[in-house]
Amino acid sequence: MIWILLAACAPGAAMAPAAVERPRTVEITVPAAVPADVVAAEPEPEPGTVVPVTRADPWWGEPRAPVTVVVWGDFECPFTSRYMATLEELKQAYGPDRLRVVWKHFPLPFHKNARPAHLAAETVFRLGGTQAFWRFHQLAFANQRSLAPESFEAWAADAGVDRAAFRAAFEQQRHAPKIDQDIEAGGAVRVTGTPASFINGVFVSGAQPIDKLRTVVDEQLRAAEDLRRSGVPRERLYAALSAQNKARAPAPGQPSPPAVEDTTVWKVPVDGSPTRGNPSAPVTLVMFLDLQCPFCRKAAPVVDGLAKKYGEQLRLVFKHNPLPFHPRAEPAAELALEARAQKGDEAFWKAYELLRQGGLEDADLAAHARSLGLDVARAQKAIAARRHAARIERDQRLAEDVEASGTPHFFINGRRLLGAQPAEKFEALIDEQLARAAKLVAAGTPPAKVYDALQKDAKAATPLERILAPAPTRDSPGKGAKAGAKVTIQMFADFQCPFCKRVQPTLDEIIAAYPGKVRVVFRHLPLPFHKLAPLAAEASVEAFRQKGDAGFWAMAQRLWEDQSEAGLSREALERHAAAIGLDVAKLGAALDSRAHRAAVEADQKLAASLHLNGTPSFAINDYFLGGAQPAARFKRIVDRALGPHEPPTMESLHGANKPAAQPSPAQPSPAQPSAAQPAAAPGVLGAKHLLIMYAGSLRAPPHVARTRDEARALAEQALREAQQGARFEDLVARYSDEPGAAARGGDLGKFRRGAMVSEFEQALEKVAVGALSGVVETRFGFHVILRTQ
Repeated sequence: MIWILLAACAPGAAMAPAAVERPRTVEITVPAAVPADVVAAEPEPEPGTVVPVTRADPWWGEPRAPVTVVVWGDFECPFTSRYMATLEELKQAYGPDRLRVVWKHFPLPFHKNARPAHLAAETVFRLGGTQAFWRFHQLAFANQRSLAPESFEAWAADAGVDRAAFRAAFEQQRHAPKIDQDIEAGGAVRVTGTPASFINGVFVSGAQPIDKLRTVVDEQLRAAEDLRRSGVPRERLYAALSAQNKARAPAPGQPSPPAVEDTTVWKVPVDGSPTRGNPSAPVTLVMFLDLQCPFCRKAAPVVDGLAKKYGEQLRLVFKHNPLPFHPRAEPAAELALEARAQKGDEAFWKAYELLRQGGLEDADLAAHARSLGLDVARAQKAIAARRHAARIERDQRLAEDVEASGTPHFFINGRRLLGAQPAEKFEALIDEQLARAAKLVAAGTPPAKVYDALQKDAKAATPLERILAPAPTRDSPGKGAKAGAKVTIQMFADFQCPFCKRVQPTLDEIIAAYPGKVRVVFRHLPLPFHKLAPLAAEASVEAFRQKGDAGFWAMAQRLWEDQSEAGLSREALERHAAAIGLDVAKLGAALDSRAHRAAVEADQKLAASLHLNGTPSFAINDYFLGGAQPAARFKRIVDRALGPHEPPTMESLHGANKPAAQPSPAQPSPAQPSAAQPAAAPGVLGAKHLLIMYAGSLRAPPHVARTRDEARALAEQALREAQQGARFEDLVARYSDEPGAAARGGDLGKFRRGAMVSEFEQALEKVAVGALSGVVETRFGFHVILRTQ
């Protein structure tokens, strides 16, 4: 583990906190975005075995966030108090979707008021939930000199806990065992002082500065993204990463191994972004910044110093990445881009210098516009209308492509440097790149083409994940564009899931942004630990049966408005039905008879076949997106879906078991191969096929409306014609629903065993080369197969 020691409370005279620093008052904001008793993300995250985390621990943030900080702290420790203020900055920088903070109790024996304070905090957590706990936590650290029972009771009441209930539980020490369990757990991972943290299992000792923490968090974000691309589900990230980090940690008493330098060169095009400095400079520094980010402001003087030191040898490029939890970052970016639109790059950089000093409210932005000599009214209209949103979103898509997940994020000739680093870090990389550029120029590369030459073989974006979901039928409720729209977003959701609720305004925003082009279709995926979700789903189906799409979405809206037990009870379902004008008696009869249970379970089975186990999950045409993502992420995928269609590869498929090799490109082959053909390589198969789909089969396009029985009948007819001597290619052209099949005669080329679905391969292996199969059913529909290898 990484042992980083700074100021910390620990046993022994050498760490006597009172002699080192006075306790100080700290204001710790509990973000309003975190609801009371946060419902765990879907499905439940695995607790891990290195530093186990369960719902018995108070937490902040999304339980399936890619990075978890587990903190053992002491309410009477001044260093823990200091560290809590730093953690608050970290929370603001990364937000609840990327960072989870978990609290563990560790009252030190020489802090006489600590254990009672921890008992009081645990009592508040048990009686009032997470939001009450963090409010108590805030008050305790803000008033470390007043850790006494009368204060605990007052703070508990302030947090919304009944005084009498608190007093009874506290005096009886009902929840004291949890304090001892946390102390024991801390001892198991060698916690001896406070604060002590584990960031995805990486040990950090003491009240470390923010930059130290950001370095570890950013490393873990990249590691989490790598695991997600390899197929690890979100709920396993913490367990997998903490185990991985433990395995890499040095033995006790041994120094940590030096960090492996990341030498990856990323493809980061300038792409018309604002630039400053020599356009032909040998070194290009691309900056992804958020104008409300305190760390970006901290880094600004360092970058200014670099520009002054390197002069004509350095070009600066600005990319916008306003983070969703910084509400004034995007309006500030709009003003900077409007300054550029009105007066060019020089005005943009002047705007940047003003904006990074603070003051980003509407009145501040108007004042900045005046000082820049802009048309103020025009600037205000640009901000209100988000006139430059396309430019900002393009930069954000690039940030996602190059895994620049936080700000500030820098690329020096494509080499990554993240965070508000000291000047020495930048200078070392710039000097290295100057030497490399000099070699290129000496070898004949024109100075103005150095950056292009370095970018030629740079690492590009990872392809988007794909999902082969069947086209929805008229039995699935939808909204937005009409059925058969260019883009269909199938949402697998749960009415008891808070993240499904959170994403609804985003979906409405997407529908509005693409009028007539995007349709959102609902698929039911009630999760097993949401006990009220299945009946709520069945009630929504009845609403759809009675009043169509409008009835379904009216019911859905009411279900999401109140996801409590009272809001999703049987009585509440009937109240909702009455409020939206349904026949309540019919709804009651449908719920009593479980008339719509099969419809809900059909969607659940579909989700299982697609490896979807969390909500919300989305199939955007054949692109996959998981979780309550921001609108920019949806727009990126919708734009891709609206563009030229690129077939998915096996590597890009969500949840796919990757074969040893992909099918080769289709090649023309004889209609009836003979036994005299060369033998295929071991384990290699070859086939032609025709595919007849039906409404609801996997990847069936919207225009396919035939039933399953009708599809089978067509396949049997095609098989009879093939057996009677019809050319297989002609039958493919006449019958097959597979896109592009006619052009290649249904040829799938050669492929290794395991590359096709099992039903297809089993049928293929039962026939000789040159022979026909019977009618074969898979999730895609009905096949007639001709073996060619």
